[in-house]
Amino acid sequence: MATSLGQLLDGLVDIAERVERTASDQADAATALGHLGRALSHLRRDGLSTDSRRGLERDVAGLATACTELARHAPAGEGPMAGLAGAAADSLAVLHSQSTLSSRWAVATLMADAVTPLAAVLQPTAAAATQRVEQVERWSLRVQQTAALHPPSSVDAALLDRPLAGAERITGRGPVDVVPDAVAVLLRATSATAHLPSVAEVLTYAVAAETVTALAQQLDTSAPLGTGHLAAPGWRAVREALRPYDDGSRRPQPYAPPPVIAAVRLQQSLTSAPPEVLLGDQAVRGVVAAAAQHMPTLAVQLLYRTVRTWADDGSLVAFARDLPPREDRLAPYLRGYQPAGLVRANAADLQPVVGALHNARLLSLAVAVRIDEAHPPGFPRRAQAANAEMLRRPEAAGALEAASREAARQVLLGRQRPQGHTRAR
Repeated sequence: MATSLGQLLDGLVDIAERVERTASDQADAATALGHLGRALSHLRRDGLSTDSRRGLERDVAGLATACTELARHAPAGEGPMAGLAGAAADSLAVLHSQSTLSSRWAVATLMADAVTPLAAVLQPTAAAATQRVEQVERWSLRVQQTAALHPPSSVDAALLDRPLAGAERITGRGPVDVVPDAVAVLLRATSATAHLPSVAEVLTYAVAAETVTALAQQLDTSAPLGTGHLAAPGWRAVREALRPYDDGSRRPQPYAPPPVIAAVRLQQSLTSAPPEVLLGDQAVRGVVAAAAQHMPTLAVQLLYRTVRTWADDGSLVAFARDLPPREDRLAPYLRGYQPAGLVRANAADLQPVVGALHNARLLSLAVAVRIDEAHPPGFPRRAQAANAEMLRRPEAAGALEAASREAARQVLLGRQRPQGHTRAR
């Protein structure tokens, strides 16, 4: 089942505040502090601030050293706290490519918050270890004080709610099991730099995003039809914008990669029954509401990682007839839908795709922030807060209105386009 770094740390704090402080509990807490020390060391090494704010890194480095030293001199124990802390530390490797200086600082502050209840589990302790526990508490308080002076923004803290897939192969059956894992797989696939998604894969991801937003926009029954009900057509417009382009992937394939299987499973699970039946289940409503919080991130990653790389590499081809006319492409334009009419698409040619993804992101934000139901435990509240902050920016209102008009226009054009006007894909 998919989880997130924020859920792991929240669960760690919850357990630490409820344990009985037996000898085994104290050994478990000490081992957990060792894992958090390891994680904080990695965060410090990757960077937490600019040169003008080196004090943040000094405080985190001091806390990391204090936690590591305490764990090295304390009895070792493997319990629930050590398991959660170890998983949280290991998840930093998965999130590394998606993190920034500011988001790593947000992670460090939450880890410092988790250190305090863990250190409290070790009180009272042997006199020889009291000094080390007090040192951990002092450095933890120092990081918390620094965080109060330089608080991470909600946008930076959203990384804590990024879902982490348990495995690429999804074994669940119902929406409650399939949707969280599928969203985690899609976010990981579109954030990776080693594998660039193909056009066929992105089309599949857009179908999955359209399905999620189509259901999510029905959770807000109080709002009139408007921007919040154009998110699904916005993702459909992404598919329309991609229609002219090809990279050789639009043909029968011997097998489907795991992210494509995840997208298909997500779409099938959310269309297995009428929407009113699916949304009648409170658990399904919860996973749909949670998945909607991550659709803007999916659009951003497709825009700035996938499409930008397509433009830089020139890996897509299209018929000149389907692209804006240019003098240097007169010959292939006149050859029509023949092999000689194919040209390589550059950044200017991909502007329709860029615009469609930009609109899909804005319209998905409008859906995500208007979901105001009672959320189940584990709901990505930090991600929703980040989405709300994005829409509160001064330029957001005008951009959202323009995105609504453009998405509606693109979908209308797609419906009105005669069959055979462009080469079938």
